[in-house]
Amino acid sequence: MSLPRPVSDTLIELLKPVACELGERLGASAIKERYAEIEPSGSSALNQQIKKEPRWIKAQIKYLQRQQAREQELIAIASLEQEWVKEERINRVKAEEVRDKRAISRLSRELMREFQSEAIRVKLSEIQTIWDRDNWFSNLSRQETEQILQQQQHRLLLLVAPAKISEDCPDSFRHNLNIELPAKLRSFLNQHYPQHGELCPVQFYGDYFKKPISDIDVERLQTVLSPVPTAILYSDISDYEVNFHVGFWGIINQSVSLVAMQPWNWEEVYHQLEAEGKDEKLSLRIIRQIIVTIHKLLAAFLADLYYLNIDFTHEPQLFNLEAEFAQEWFSKDWVLPYIETLKEIQDQQRITYKGEMRRLALREAKARAERKRLEEDELKRREEETAESVRAKELAHQFKNLKWRCVYTLPGHSSFVNSLAISPDGKNLASGSWDKTIKIWNLETGGLIGTLTGHTDRVNSVAISYDGKMLVSGSSDETIKFWNLYSGDLLCTFPGHSMEVNSVAINPKGQVIASCGGADNTIKLWNLRTGELLRTLRGHSDNVNAVVFSPDGKILASGSSDATSKIWDVESGKLLRTLSGLNVGVNSVAIAPDGQTLASVSNDYTIKLRNLHTGSLLRILNSNSANGKGVANLGMNEALHILQNYVSRGDSVAISQDGLTLASGCDDNTINIWNLQTGELLSALKGHSGTVYSVAIAPSGNLLASGSADQTIKIWRCD
Repeated sequence: MSLPRPVSDTLIELLKPVACELGERLGASAIKERYAEIEPSGSSALNQQIKKEPRWIKAQIKYLQRQQAREQELIAIASLEQEWVKEERINRVKAEEVRDKRAISRLSRELMREFQSEAIRVKLSEIQTIWDRDNWFSNLSRQETEQILQQQQHRLLLLVAPAKISEDCPDSFRHNLNIELPAKLRSFLNQHYPQHGELCPVQFYGDYFKKPISDIDVERLQTVLSPVPTAILYSDISDYEVNFHVGFWGIINQSVSLVAMQPWNWEEVYHQLEAEGKDEKLSLRIIRQIIVTIHKLLAAFLADLYYLNIDFTHEPQLFNLEAEFAQEWFSKDWVLPYIETLKEIQDQQRITYKGEMRRLALREAKARAERKRLEEDELKRREEETAESVRAKELAHQFKNLKWRCVYTLPGHSSFVNSLAISPDGKNLASGSWDKTIKIWNLETGGLIGTLTGHTDRVNSVAISYDGKMLVSGSSDETIKFWNLYSGDLLCTFPGHSMEVNSVAINPKGQVIASCGGADNTIKLWNLRTGELLRTLRGHSDNVNAVVFSPDGKILASGSSDATSKIWDVESGKLLRTLSGLNVGVNSVAIAPDGQTLASVSNDYTIKLRNLHTGSLLRILNSNSANGKGVANLGMNEALHILQNYVSRGDSVAISQDGLTLASGCDDNTINIWNLQTGELLSALKGHSGTVYSVAIAPSGNLLASGSADQTIKIWRCD
């Protein structure tokens, strides 16, 4: 059946611009947004999530690889001579392609459902407020609307509203159209876009609205159903023309899009049909059928566009519906603009997607190469770690077999030897004592080089600059003194703190001195050359007993009687972290040469080793486990050893330059030698008759100096 040519031409002019507009909004822009390197909202956000989902990427790459293989196989099949063999193999290839396409479609919807579920959950919690606020216009209750959300399986939701029909329209319109429209549209969708179908399911409601709606109502409805991709068809009919409207969201983004056709003059068509000899009843029936069919066309087009945007392998159903539309007074020319638009979008999708998949495949290849490199690096690291562990064990074995012996006992001080420092060349030893003096010794011979006097109270700390030219001392006389190490000349004196200066340290990479005081609870940073105060670090709540710089000079560690160690940024003076949980005061601190491990001596008779940057715990050792009765491993590389021994105040911990050995002074008059890597106690050196207040290890690692309350210094050698 066909309509008069003028009628058909009029409908083509009516329908064609809508196909172009919807195609532009839902097709080309969708492709552009889908592959844009942005994070859009709504459905595009879902598309972006899918695009980045590893399952999706792998499935697409696999599909394209299989598709390329099928194309090559079809080329090979074309050269076969036996037609039945050729046909059989072509059918097999096509069946395989269909299966792959359906698998991709299923995956698309599964991922969409996953990503959509959270938005639906949030919206369900808001519905009651919206319902109470608005005079709702739906025939369905709040519970039924909630059910729509809960049961939504990322199908396209399609709603059709009752047509707004003028009182001046023929009774045929007012009595029949709003009955025919939802019924015929439901039948059409159930046949070609079934709700539970595999290809492009549509969830349809023809009775959702109580009455005709407007653009404003569409926008109101979006506040409730925004998580669900939705298209709404609505129209209004006067006594001479029909206005068709489409509203949708969730297909491209969450904002509402509204499209209106140019008014269709149905009265003019009526007169043309009348001129063709058709009676009033049949003419009005044809016009109603045209209105219904336009709704079908728009519904099919929207559904195909939606699923084509989700899945580039989707084959639009509309391609197969030309004959059906022709039976409803439609000619192919009416449907053609919509089919052409879909084909154009489909081709664009495929070209764009293949390019995207090639980029993904390239990225995947690069990722595989990077993973391989990382695996190789990890294997190398493990091999190196294993080799290092073996080396450490071998060294530990060697250390256990090495014997430390006292080669010199150096008398000379008349009170406690409270601090020791060895020059970078390993030749000279400086000692500070409660007898208010500093003595310089030849470390190799044990001979006294000279005595530095000038402090008026006990010397608590001495430090030698990294060029070996300068000595710095801190004393209970509240001063810091600078000395020429070679000549013994006093270079300058300046007040340090409000009470005693407990500890001094020299930055290995800069001209900076750190000092810490007693009652003022502060740390001060000074210019090594000028004695200028650079900044004061505040944060401790009790006496600061010890300070030490990291090997790179960027970090300062401090220990205090407030039971904390603190880590500071030298350049800015900023407090980086506080290491608490020590329970008792910290008397001394040292940092390993690799800059990773912080050693602290506390009043609880423990030495704690922490990762300087994290403070994390690796293992806890006690004196029993160190003697071979068990080790508890809590992690790797980041260390905290608790080596239980008897230590007292003073600079009573030192780490060798190779980072393998730790020495600690103890109030049982011994020096304990530990394997820093394993926490094993290697030796306990006996010889002093009083508490060992200070220890220092020469750069060579085979010489050790110890200072004691027995007023002597002992030099130990490892053979």
